[in-house]
Amino acid sequence: MKSILLLFLLASCTACFGWGFTAHWQISVAALNLIDSSTLNSIRGNVQEDVFKNWIGVQASCVDLDRYFVKDLVPAHTFIAERYVKIESLALQEILDIPGMKRNAMGALIEAFLEIREHFLKKNFPDLAFAIARLFHFGSDLMMPLHVVRNSDGQLTDQPGMHFRIESIAGTVFFGMKQLTPESAIFLQDFEIPEFILNSISQSASLASTFEAADKKRLSDSIYDYSELWEEISPAFTEAVNRAVFVCASLLKSAILGIEETVPAKCFE
Repeated sequence: MKSILLLFLLASCTACFGWGFTAHWQISVAALNLIDSSTLNSIRGNVQEDVFKNWIGVQASCVDLDRYFVKDLVPAHTFIAERYVKIESLALQEILDIPGMKRNAMGALIEAFLEIREHFLKKNFPDLAFAIARLFHFGSDLMMPLHVVRNSDGQLTDQPGMHFRIESIAGTVFFGMKQLTPESAIFLQDFEIPEFILNSISQSASLASTFEAADKKRLSDSIYDYSELWEEISPAFTEAVNRAVFVCASLLKSAILGIEETVPAKCFE
């Protein structure tokens, strides 16, 4: 009975979140941990480092809440790459200008990337922090397998609620920072970013079938065992989260260092 009550309370608290509130937070903090100290110091203003990292983590988690308060202004947190042909050869602004692009996670990610540069140049630290949080949120969502495939919630395989069971319950209950072992952040030229993002999305999308199979197996059992579910999806889930950290950190690093030549040296001290 207690376990059922716990799951109910957990479901109530996390129903509105994508990766799960804690996962978005953990991804954000881990991504900032990959940023070198000089770059990190240039974006955190006068905020203490650990406070800044957790502040970004909270903001990144709460981006999901926007859809309940400013629904008309919030883009979808999903992206189906096959709907957009050969966009990897376009410039970032050209991708953003594609009709409807600003209404999905890819467009929101690019918009946040460009806003980071704008606010960094103006030393507008509050808006810069929010842009970073949005970059991390949508960058993380694009690495979540169920955000980048058509069968996002089991609707095509008679598994409604799969998204919630995988992300908000299993991810929140079983995933922790100790499981993070991301690659070091890399610097990307602007023209490299579209292909980098799309390749990363493709790698994560390939993991969706693992989630689908594990969830279907649990649904066929008399009791839905989340510990068994996690045992089966853990490698794929952890791989996707580590990729999210790597992608978010690399994009933030590229957003800031990509304009270093046009910014006074003192901005990077």
